[in-house]
Amino acid sequence: MSVQKLQSTDSGLDDFDDAELEQLYTWIDSIPLSRPKKNIARDFSDGVLVSEIMHHKFPHLVQKHNYSVANSTSKKMENWYYLNRKVFKKLNFELSEELIRDLVNAKPGTIELLLQMLKMKIERAEWEMRSRKNPPPKAQRGRRNDSDQPEADQNMGSPGRHKKGTSPTRAGGHEYYTNQPRQKILRNVSEADHVPRLVFEEKVQECLAKDETIKILQAKIHRLEHLIHLKDVRIDDLQGRVESMRPTGQFRR
Repeated sequence: MSVQKLQSTDSGLDDFDDAELEQLYTWIDSIPLSRPKKNIARDFSDGVLVSEIMHHKFPHLVQKHNYSVANSTSKKMENWYYLNRKVFKKLNFELSEELIRDLVNAKPGTIELLLQMLKMKIERAEWEMRSRKNPPPKAQRGRRNDSDQPEADQNMGSPGRHKKGTSPTRAGGHEYYTNQPRQKILRNVSEADHVPRLVFEEKVQECLAKDETIKILQAKIHRLEHLIHLKDVRIDDLQGRVESMRPTGQFRR
C-alpha cells in the first residue's frame, strides 16, 4: 500500500471549527513538552515539539536527541526531513516538500493540519496496542465495538459538519484534498493505516531495551556472585586461622 502524502493548503484554519480546534489543543496540552506553547505555529516550526509528542507516545521508537532546537531554516528543514523518513513513514504518511516549508515558515493552520493527522494515527495505533494486549473473549471476536474504536473509525458512518461536497484538510493525504464527502475521507484514513507495522516496530524496540536491561542485571548478578564467593573464601580462611590458634591440650597446674 502506497504511503499517503500530506499536502499543503491555502485554507489555513478555515476547515476547522472551534470545537475541533479546542479538542486538538486540549490533546496537545495533555502531553508534557519541553517549552511553553505561546505561538503554536512558531513553537512547532523546528519539529522538536512534534518529536517530543511522538517520543511521549512511543518512547522506544523516537529518540529526542536526534532533534535539536533550531532557528535557521536549513536546520529546521533537517529536523522535519528526519521525522519524515524515520517516524511519519512508520505511520504510513509523509509530508510534501511544500508542507515542510510551510511548517518551517510558521504558516497559520499548517501545524494544526499535521497535528490532527498525528492525533488520528496515534489514537489508532494505541487502540491496536490495547487490542493486542487485551483481546476480546472468543464469543465477542469478530464483533465491532464502535465505542472502543478510535474517533476516526467511530465517525466513519456519521455525516460531517463541513459544507456539503467538500472535504476537511485535516484528514490529510493528497487524495483527501478533493471534493470527497467526509465519510469517504475518514474511511480512507482508517483503511490506509499501516498501524500493525508501527506496533511491531514499537514492540521490537521495547524487546531490545528489555534485553539490554536483562544483560545489565545478569552482569550485576555475576559480579555479586563473585563477591559472595570471595567472602566465602575469606570466611573459610579466617575460620582456619581461628582453629589453628586454639590450644590442643589441657593446661597442667
